[in-house]
Amino acid sequence: MTSQGIEVLTGSFSGTGQSTTQVLWGVFNLFIFGTFSGSVQLERSYDTGVTWVPVSASQLGTTAAYTFPISLSFQEIEPGMLYRLNCTSFSSGPILYRIAVGPYRLRF
Repeated sequence: MTSQGIEVLTGSFSGTGQSTTQVLWGVFNLFIFGTFSGSVQLERSYDTGVTWVPVSASQLGTTAAYTFPISLSFQEIEPGMLYRLNCTSFSSGPILYRIAVGPYRLRF
């Protein structure tokens, strides 16, 4: 955690597989970058990692899978949701990632 209260998870893929998991709540940023050929999807679990479900990128249920560098912001409203990245295909890379969680939480 930095002095501004931002937690950052970084890593890379050099083949298929999953990132480490992270509990995310509130607003968070996702960066996928580098010169790569592959696909990475954002997944979350409601049951501490037993079941993983791809995050939808739209109301239509399109999976949040990325094949090019991208920067996005997400908002998680339910405390305790576990997230990970899943590299589902890989041809070349590395595929780099960064997830940043700020100190901001939703209030009802």
